[in-house]
Amino acid sequence: MKRIEISNETRLGELVTYFPAITSRLNELHIDYCCQGNRTLGEAIKDAGLTPDFLTEIQNAYNDYLVRPDKELPVTELPDKQLIELILEIHHKPERTLWKELDQLVNLVLLVHYGHGKELLLNLHRIFSELKMELEEHFAKEEKELFPAMLKLDKTDENEAAIRSLILQLEDEHEGAGRIIKRLIKETSDFTPPEYACPTMKAVFLKLHELTDDIILHIAKENNVLFKRYK
Repeated sequence: MKRIEISNETRLGELVTYFPAITSRLNELHIDYCCQGNRTLGEAIKDAGLTPDFLTEIQNAYNDYLVRPDKELPVTELPDKQLIELILEIHHKPERTLWKELDQLVNLVLLVHYGHGKELLLNLHRIFSELKMELEEHFAKEEKELFPAMLKLDKTDENEAAIRSLILQLEDEHEGAGRIIKRLIKETSDFTPPEYACPTMKAVFLKLHELTDDIILHIAKENNVLFKRYK
C-alpha cells in the first residue's frame, strides 16, 4: 500500500485520500479539504491560526494509523468500478437516509419550537431544504449520467469530452454544496443546540453534523481522486 510523507507541502486532498481518519480532526477545526483540496497543509495551518505543532500531531497520528490492522485501503488504489460502488454504498445511500429522516424532523422542530426560536428555525429549515435539493439533483446527475459514462467500455474521444464537461458542472455544484454547509455551520453555531432544545431538536443537530461531515468527505473523494482521473 502506498504511503505519503506528510509535510507543510502536502495537499489537503492528498492528505485525506491517504489518511481518511484525519477528516474528523480537520472538520473540528473547519479546515476545508474538499472544495479547497489543492491547498497545502502549511497554508491551512497558517489560515486556521494553528501552531507548527499541529503538523507534528498529524504526522504522529498518521504513523499510528499505518500500524492499525483495520486501516482503509486508499481510494486511489481502487479502479473506477470499485470506487464508484464504494461512493454509492458508503456515501450516496447513507446520505439519502439521513436527509429523509431530517426532512421530517426539521419540519417538526420548526412547528414545535416556532415560538422559542422563530428566526433560527426558519433559517435552518430554508438552508437544509436548499442542501437537500442540491444533493438530490446532484446525485441524479452522477448516478444516471456520470457514473454510467465512466463505466462504459471503449470510450471514444467524444465520450471522454462529455465526461470532462459534466465533471466541471459537478465540481461547481460541489462548491455550491460547500457554501450551503458553511452557512449551516454558522447558523447553528457549529451544530450547538440552543438551551430550549428538546431531545428531537438535539437529534436534528447531531444528524445535520453527521450528514455534513459525510458530504465533505464524499466531495473530497470525488474531486481529488475520481474526477482527477479524467482531467
